[in-house]
Amino acid sequence: MRSLPRLAAALVVALVAAPALAQEDEGDPVAEPEAAPEVAHVVPSLEGLTKVAITYRDMLPAAPGAETQVEIWRGAAGQVLRFVTGGTAWAVVVRPPGGSGAYTLRDRDCSGAFAEDVAAGTPLEVPACAASGGAAGPDADDD
Repeated sequence: MRSLPRLAAALVVALVAAPALAQEDEGDPVAEPEAAPEVAHVVPSLEGLTKVAITYRDMLPAAPGAETQVEIWRGAAGQVLRFVTGGTAWAVVVRPPGGSGAYTLRDRDCSGAFAEDVAAGTPLEVPACAASGGAAGPDADDD
């Protein structure tokens, strides 16, 4: 009979300790770094595509002239527009053949990661890291 109370006491101790142990194993969710958002699309290789045009756009209202170079690449895989400001590529627009499934990626920190998937219809903004080195395009003196 004495073993039954001991067994009950041991079970109570185990049940009380189990939630505390589980909390210790999970760690502090506030202290853990946030995972980077997963990008649904990838930057395509320009290999096999042909650069068909380069245009310039004024995408920095504070800078005189058209400072952003837009390279237009085409091939069997569709069309890619590559945005470059101050020598830094910071966005790509990918248009697959057939006209559906287009997407835009932006590299907001100029790391080369293109980790921001931009929603359709959202205006593209030059990231500060590219804007700081923004060299003017060919018609910078026209303003």
